[in-house]
Amino acid sequence: MRMTFAKFSAGLALTLAASQPTVAADWQYCLAPSHAEHKVYMSAVFPVRGSLDDADSAFELMLDRAGLPHDVVQCPRADDEQAILAMQQYAIAFNRQSGNAIVHLPLESRDQISGRPPTRGSM
Repeated sequence: MRMTFAKFSAGLALTLAASQPTVAADWQYCLAPSHAEHKVYMSAVFPVRGSLDDADSAFELMLDRAGLPHDVVQCPRADDEQAILAMQQYAIAFNRQSGNAIVHLPLESRDQISGRPPTRGSM
C-alpha cells in the first residue's frame, strides 16, 4: 500500500510541478483522499478563476463544513477541459485500482469550488 501511495504522490507531484501561471482557459478539479476511510473525495472539473490556492482552500472548507474527514487537498490543473477530464479519469481509475472508493461531491455551482462569489445565474 505504501508503494502505491508513493507512486500516486509522485505522479501528483509531477502534475503540480508542471503547473504554470493560470490563464483564462485553464481547467482544474479538486480531490482529497481520506486514507483512513479508503475514500477519495472529488469535485467536478471547472474553469480556473482566481489563483490556484483559492480552489484548494474552498474545497477544503467545503469538506470541513460537511464534516468529511480528509487528508491533503489537491487541485490539479490543465490547459483545457479535455486534458483535465483525462487527468481526472486517470486519478479515478488509479484510486479504484488501489482499493479506494471515489466520492463525487455534488456542487451547487462551480463557483463554490473556484472561490468566486456566486453569480445570479449560478445559484
